[in-house]
Amino acid sequence: MKLVGRFVVAELVWATGIAVLMVAVAVLSSDPLSAADFVRWLARALGLAAFPAGIAIAPAVFDGSRPWRQLLHAVVAATTVCVVVFALLGAVAPAVSEHGRSLPRLIQEMSAATENWESRNDAAWVFYTTLFAPLNALLFAAIGIQVGIWSRYSLPQPLRRALYWAVGLGLLVSGFAVWDTTYETIVLHTAADTSFAAFYTVLIPASVCAALALPTLALARRVELPRSTS
Repeated sequence: MKLVGRFVVAELVWATGIAVLMVAVAVLSSDPLSAADFVRWLARALGLAAFPAGIAIAPAVFDGSRPWRQLLHAVVAATTVCVVVFALLGAVAPAVSEHGRSLPRLIQEMSAATENWESRNDAAWVFYTTLFAPLNALLFAAIGIQVGIWSRYSLPQPLRRALYWAVGLGLLVSGFAVWDTTYETIVLHTAADTSFAAFYTVLIPASVCAALALPTLALARRVELPRSTS
């Protein structure tokens, strides 16, 4: 289980740094943050940190003689982060907020015929993005593992760090852009059920993960590939 420990340590280190940066930016650019805001930023930081944490354990996943066992350990580590993210967003944030809405209450608002469409759409957005946040964290971890593996076969050592930053920043920027654009253009301005809109928040990481999945599975089956030694 050393792999799990390595993942958790990398996750905590990166999540701390990301959370501090995100909270600092939020404090400088808006009104003072509430306790619920801090919890939500922490959950987002944990989800984002799954990517570099995945990179940190990538070399150990396929170096052993039994990669499937190492993959199982990686899944356990990433799932632990997913559970924490879901608990923070689904339970802790509503509990510490004066006007927080629990998941059961969001379900009621989504299906209440007496609510206007703006309230139903907002409740659906909060509910489904809360459900998809753990999935995003799992996808980020999977992308990190795969990028960390394939960079060893395709790039010399000096260029790998640049690739990691490029992919990580790309996921970060695209994620916030999709989130903001979807909420502003669909959820707030569509006088109909927009429960589907939250799916867009996982579309890009799911696509990237799927694009890398088949060659990674081939590697898991011990298909020998030439490795860059530069």
